[in-house]
Amino acid sequence: MIGLTQFDDMNGFEDALKTACKKAAVTLDTKEKKQLKDAVSWRNPAAEKVIKKIHKGKANPLYGLFEVGGEIIEYQADSELRDNENVALNPALSVNDINEAYFKKEVLPHVPDAWIDASKRDDKDGEIGIVGYEIPFNRHFYQYQPPRDLVEIDADLDAVSSEIMKLLQEVHS
Repeated sequence: MIGLTQFDDMNGFEDALKTACKKAAVTLDTKEKKQLKDAVSWRNPAAEKVIKKIHKGKANPLYGLFEVGGEIIEYQADSELRDNENVALNPALSVNDINEAYFKKEVLPHVPDAWIDASKRDDKDGEIGIVGYEIPFNRHFYQYQPPRDLVEIDADLDAVSSEIMKLLQEVHS
């Protein structure tokens, strides 16, 4: 029912799949749809972005709501491009302000169509992003021990080499 035509746009394929399922009176759950898409599609970096949802309201590109042709569109995130960052906390600012400032400074210049996933919220403060603490034990507790003197290391290597040569002579004889 979908046909043999290749779709170069996942949005068109999803519409055709939905129409074909209605005609055939077949209902697919989310897992089945994903399995079907994985089986018949492949990643194309030059393809059109996949539309997840069309919203009403105002655009907010920082959080993934882009204005395109007068519509506010949320795109499907590419799970292979998803990343997270460790951002230093600043008690003078809210976590959201810290995240946004970091994102604008460190991410957007390199990936202009990236956005912050606002669905990831911390249970304790309710703000966007998971707040945690990192204790760099090496930085705080590491005691530097300089390496042994080169002459001492060279002497040990000579001793081991001569021992190996003696063992080899015993085996060879």
